[in-house]
Amino acid sequence: MDISVLTEEYVQRNAVNASALANARKISSKGDFTGRKITADRTLIYGDCKGSGKEPYHTSVDVSGDSVISRCSCPSRQFPCKHALALMLDFASGRTFETGDVPEDIARKREKIEKREEKAKQEASADVSPKSEEELQKEAQKKKASADSAAKKKIARQMEGLSLVSDFTNEMLSAGLGTVNSGSVSKYKDLTKQLGDYYLNGLQLLLQRFILAVQADKSQSGEKELVEKLVQLDQAAKKCRAWLEKQLESGDFGPKDDILYEQLGGIWRLDQLEELGLYKENSELVQLSFTVLWDEAAQTETDTAYWIDLTGGVISKTENIRPVKAKKYVHADDSAFELYKVKKLYFYPGGINRRIRWEEAVSEPCGPEIPGKVLSFARDGINASVKEAKNELKNTLSDESVAMLIAFDCITVSQEGVMALRKGEESIELRESSEYEGCLKTLRHLPERYCKEGAVLGEIRYSAEDKKVYMVPLAVVTRSAILRLI
Repeated sequence: MDISVLTEEYVQRNAVNASALANARKISSKGDFTGRKITADRTLIYGDCKGSGKEPYHTSVDVSGDSVISRCSCPSRQFPCKHALALMLDFASGRTFETGDVPEDIARKREKIEKREEKAKQEASADVSPKSEEELQKEAQKKKASADSAAKKKIARQMEGLSLVSDFTNEMLSAGLGTVNSGSVSKYKDLTKQLGDYYLNGLQLLLQRFILAVQADKSQSGEKELVEKLVQLDQAAKKCRAWLEKQLESGDFGPKDDILYEQLGGIWRLDQLEELGLYKENSELVQLSFTVLWDEAAQTETDTAYWIDLTGGVISKTENIRPVKAKKYVHADDSAFELYKVKKLYFYPGGINRRIRWEEAVSEPCGPEIPGKVLSFARDGINASVKEAKNELKNTLSDESVAMLIAFDCITVSQEGVMALRKGEESIELRESSEYEGCLKTLRHLPERYCKEGAVLGEIRYSAEDKKVYMVPLAVVTRSAILRLI
């Protein structure tokens, strides 16, 4: 095996969870490694990484055998740990590695591995007869037992973390928000860091959003938001616990078609999605909107686009997440105005707007018939669409918005300046949001012909402040044009 296998894609595919990958990107972007070296035969890279203690962590990645072996002196129980992932990222990004000899401790470990392999070869050559069906079944059972044991240990660790979350939410809800103050924030932040070690990435992000809300607002409306976020965190923790208990009861620890898999630290591989049937062949995609969204809690920029599949009318989205401290190492997406013919389209577990991904596609210019095709998939009823969106928004772990393409007879503006989408007797208010600033201004300046008998792609949201459902418009579609508002 050659060291060139250590690409960024390899790192993403082999990271234990999203938190480990994000932390590795931070380490790499900060340049925490010193003494980076590579052996002359290009089978080993190693270096020292600055840690929380006085002594640095000694980290190495070895490709001298049939598989990649990472080693690190840190106390992490994750393999590969964030330091090993960061060292791989340093190599993949072209950082300088000086030529060095194989360290003595690694040379000894290699020798032990070689002796084990040689012994295994000798045992295999002593009995070249094919294994019986019973022997093969025993081997498979042994492998499964080992994998199940590791999964149970991980779940036990996650259960410990969930207990910490439950204790926190119960204490907050019992004591009341009057106990919340700036002095408590450091304690909340400590818990947030711990949740990453417990493989609770989704809950870690929810808690970080609660902390930001604490720091941002002390008004009455702010207190209401804090209660909502606490309840959301509490409900999410209960769902995670129930899901893990179900896994323990069934004994099936593999990936599931459920958003909780990612919330609990799982990272999807395309082969796993395919195995679960989460793919579609021969799709034709048109991008309807594109923007870059900033997430203060996660400290990420996400290139977000909504797409429509012309073979069925489904509205999906792509998300290219770029951690702010490592975004220069992550390729940025951009607006796309062509028709993309995708041979195999993968989609992740989720609700109405599933996240999608593909490996290869052929693009071609959009013909004049494309807007009409898009328009033909618009939903005909506003009230029915809102009802479906509200059911989706009730899910604790779902996004805070649902994108829909809804047909309209006209777009109106009241004397008070309130804009609305109207279809027959039904209507929904159009509002702007901080993420899509300027969308209403653009809509107001469209020629009148685009505001009659068309469709709007927009995010349907719920305002807790005035208890109303509204839409943030992102694009207008007519029979002759697709007009992006941002």
